[in-house]
Amino acid sequence: MSVQVIAAKEFEDAVRSRLLWGLVAVVTVMVGLTSLVPLVVPGFDGNVVVGLGAATEFAAMLVPIVALVAAYLAIAGERESGSLRLLLGLEPNRGTVVLGKFLGRSGVVAVGLTVGFLVASVVTFLVYGTLPLVAFLAVVGLTVALGVAFVGIAIGISAATATRSRAMTLGIGVYLGLALLWDLLPQGAHLVVEGGPPSGTVPAWFVLLQGLSPSGAYSALVTAALRLADPSLPGTADMLGGPVPFYVQWWVFALVLLAWTVVPLVAGAWLFTRADLD
Repeated sequence: MSVQVIAAKEFEDAVRSRLLWGLVAVVTVMVGLTSLVPLVVPGFDGNVVVGLGAATEFAAMLVPIVALVAAYLAIAGERESGSLRLLLGLEPNRGTVVLGKFLGRSGVVAVGLTVGFLVASVVTFLVYGTLPLVAFLAVVGLTVALGVAFVGIAIGISAATATRSRAMTLGIGVYLGLALLWDLLPQGAHLVVEGGPPSGTVPAWFVLLQGLSPSGAYSALVTAALRLADPSLPGTADMLGGPVPFYVQWWVFALVLLAWTVVPLVAGAWLFTRADLD
């Protein structure tokens, strides 16, 4: 059995289970609503680019949990139920199984996010009367990349664990650590190193530390993309109050997002190939 066959089966199973349509519905509603936030907040600049930025702030919290839920049981669930032995009996190697499931679940998340954003963009366009196409497509692409990164993490977890409960526990821990609590790390480091909380400009290492999580890297990349449509938006140079070092350029955060996609997946596959399934 090939990677393509496994990936196609994963995608078809998600469609039949209505996982894909549920994802589209959640993304459509939440992105559509959050893009309108600047219009209802007093004193806020209610332009469409700021609206897209507001939607991505919520996406940074929503997408990780959606991707983790979509993928954390892909291997661990079948391993616990015993159906994984039937799949391996069709003679794919374990690496092929991991890659096929990653591609299939990534396809589900990518399609769900893309369709959800496209439907929500209709609401955004009707309300604001415009939609910057390049910035919008960049936001959609980056949001898909964030979702795929967390699918890679989830498949890595699923491949490395033998039971549903362990996969769920690790998935919850990853979500809390990388999507919700990561910002406490640079805040705490700033307090220790600088003697107080961030105020005004911040050192470059603080920006780098913020962007070392998948959600942080996503936010940094989205900011860079939105500034192409509206240069008046604050960027890294404004945060630093001066020149931007090479290690906080946008391409660094792109590499961070790529690393979070690949490294957990490879580590999980390595552990899975050495696991005793009996």
